[in-house]
Parts: sequence; C-alpha cells; structure tokens
Amino acid sequence: MKRRISIFWITLVSIAAAVLLSGCIGSRAVEASSAYLSPAGWQDNDALLEHDSFDAYATAVRNEVRRFRIPFSLEQAEREIELNSPIELQLGEGCKGQASGIAILVHGLSDTAFSLREIGSVLADVCYKSRVVLLPGHGTRAGDLLTTRLHDWQNTLDYLINQAVSETETVLLVGFSLGGVLTLDAAVQRQNDIDGVIGISPAYHLSSARIARWANLAAPFARWVDRGVADDPMRYEAMPTRGVAETWSAIKELERNLKKYGPVNIPWMLAQSMDDAVVQPEQNEALWDAHALNPNSQLLRFISSQSFPEDSRKLNLPGSSDSDRVIALTHLAVHQSRENPHYGIAGLYRNCGGNMPRDNDGVNQCEQAESVWYGVWDTEPQPGRAMAFSTFNPSFDQFAAELKKFSLKLIQTSLSKKPIIEYEDGYKKKPRTKNVGAAFWLHHAMY
Repeated sequence: MKRRISIFWITLVSIAAAVLLSGCIGSRAVEASSAYLSPAGWQDNDALLEHDSFDAYATAVRNEVRRFRIPFSLEQAEREIELNSPIELQLGEGCKGQASGIAILVHGLSDTAFSLREIGSVLADVCYKSRVVLLPGHGTRAGDLLTTRLHDWQNTLDYLINQAVSETETVLLVGFSLGGVLTLDAAVQRQNDIDGVIGISPAYHLSSARIARWANLAAPFARWVDRGVADDPMRYEAMPTRGVAETWSAIKELERNLKKYGPVNIPWMLAQSMDDAVVQPEQNEALWDAHALNPNSQLLRFISSQSFPEDSRKLNLPGSSDSDRVIALTHLAVHQSRENPHYGIAGLYRNCGGNMPRDNDGVNQCEQAESVWYGVWDTEPQPGRAMAFSTFNPSFDQFAAELKKFSLKLIQTSLSKKPIIEYEDGYKKKPRTKNVGAAFWLHHAMY
C-alpha cells in the first residue's frame, strides 16, 4: 500500500513538473520536422572513443555528423559538417611547429564545435594544440539529445583528457556554458593531470534553476521544452527536456565533486558578462571566490553600466561599445569576436529574436535594417533603433590578451613539479617533468 502511494505521488509530481516545463515556452506557430525531433545518430558513443589519436576521433565524429545531420541548407551541407565537427587548430606561426601543451575546448548545450573555434585559435597562437570537441547528441539533429546522457559527455571528455595526458606535459581545459560545468568537474577531480581550467559564461548556476531542477521528473511526460525551427546552422533551436535534465545533473555532480575533491588548487579563469540572463553571474563569482585558491586564478567581468571592485585577481572589461553599437553582452557573445564571419558585426547571422517571445514589429525591423544595435533579452530599444541580441564581444581582443597571459603562465609555472594530491578514493598521480617548449620563449617575446 505504501509503495502504491509513493508511486502515485512521484507520478503526480512528475506530471506537475511536466506541465510547468511545457508552459515555459508555449506552443510554436511553426515547429521543426518530425525527423529533426527524432533520435537517429549518436547511438554508440563508446565506438567513437576507441581511437588512439585525436585526428582519428575527429574523423569518426565527422562521419557521424555527415551520416545523421539534417542540414540547415542543402547547398551548404558539407560546409556545415566541417564547421560543426571537432577540429585541432593549426599552431601559430611563432610556435615553429612545436606545441607546448594541449587545450581541450568544450561547447555548451545545443551548440557545436564552431562556437569555440576563435577561442581555440587564440590558444593555438601561444602554442597550445587546440582540440575543439563536439559533445555527443550535438551537430546532427535536436532529437539526438533525447537519448544522450551525462555519462556520454563525461566519457568523451575523460577519453580526450587521457589522450592529451599521454601526449603532452601541459593540459588546459576550456568550457563554455554546459562545457564550463563539465570541464571544471573534470579538472577538480584530476588536478594532478590538469594544469588549468577556463570557464566562459559557465552554467555553474542557472537563472532557470527553479524550473530546471524538475527536468528529470518531467522528461518522460513532456519530452520537449522547445520544438522551434532553427535559424542558425551552428546550433539547435529545439530543446528536449532531457537535454535540460542532463545539464542539471551535471551541475549537481559538480557541486558534489567540489565538496569531495575541492578546493580548486590549479589556476582557474572565470570569464562572464554581468548582463548574462542565462546564468547567475553573481552566484558564479561567489563559487569562484569560495574555491579558486590558486594565486594565478583570474576573474574577468564584462560590464555595461555596472560597477564592481577590482583587485589583483579580478578585472573588469568593457561589455558595451558605442562605436560597435553594443549595449550589453548576452550569454552567447563573450567568446565571439567582432570579426567572426558568422556571429560578428558583419557576419552571416543576426539574432533578431524570431524564436523568442518578441513582437513581430521588433523582429521585422531588426531583420530589415542595414545596421542594428545589440543588447540583451530585456534591452528596450530607443525609438527608431533596430535592436538585435548581441552575438559578439567588442572587447574580444582584450579578452584574447588575458587568455594568452593566463595560458602562458601555466607553461611557466609548470617548470616546477606539481605536488601529489591523494584523494579519499586512493586516486593519485606522480608529478610530471615539464617541457616548456616554444611557448615559454614566445611569452618573453610578447610580454
């Protein structure tokens, strides 16, 4: 009898959660095709992780994307495959072909490898082999997230870390949004293998936490939070409840592992817009304050009209620009440059909010205007001004300079041996002898 009552209440709560989540977006006038919303690819993720080299892994994943992707444009199908797939970026000219470390870059939920190519290029300029990942369930069709689980993302990252550790002495993890959660979680557990971690607009704390916490219960009853048609070939618009649920599970696992393995003794950079409405920047900063113990850890705030105190580890950078018509930076803007061929000021894509609850007049004005102003979701446009949502960072060059300083400092500090950290479960790793390589000398030439 008690068991029946428990099942009844679990079912009731699950249905209530499903109703809550399904009401967040509302119905769409136009929905994605049934094929786009049905799982097809990424059904055997482990088979993609059996390769000895990153190149072989990237080729296998590219073939998976080629087989199962529903293209945004049939004419651009092959280009879309290449841009969305994993890639190791070419080293900068100053490296003379010699790498001094490996950077593993992990994108966010619904994104693809393209989103972190520019950040990867910044790190490649200072002699890191920049390996930009495509997480399982992404780059093909939104329906593939229905069958993807947190362990698929974690296994992929662990595989790539193991590969990197076997090849080089310095390993840097970089993550955007969901990728920021996954990389910090991996880094805090493997502080003897990882030399540094960078979180860009990381989803440590979601603004939608009160709703997202119910996603695991709601997923069997309300499969989709959003069935919208994509307007961007580099990311999904439709979002299954399962994707939100697995993201929430990743956040909770990070919280548990910070308690178990923390604090974060390796250098940790947190970079975020203080106008970000997807995450809670103040809560992210509080987490960094509590756990970022390394003196070389750094916090970068991109600010519009706010004022925040700075110190030796905290730096404020402009998050607005009159010359570029940028009022504030959204969640998707910090890691893209003004010159980005897709998301930049003259790029192919302009986010006019057609898939957001925005009035048609505002959308039409944005789409038809020769030039627009860029803001966040709640920015009120001035009369006569067309408004788009910001997709690039006018202070990207300053951001890139800080990324280079941070990553090069990892090479310098790796000259000394790491202490062995032994955890309760017995995991430990001997110190590694570091090979500084070209990046050390490049650092002295640049700074």
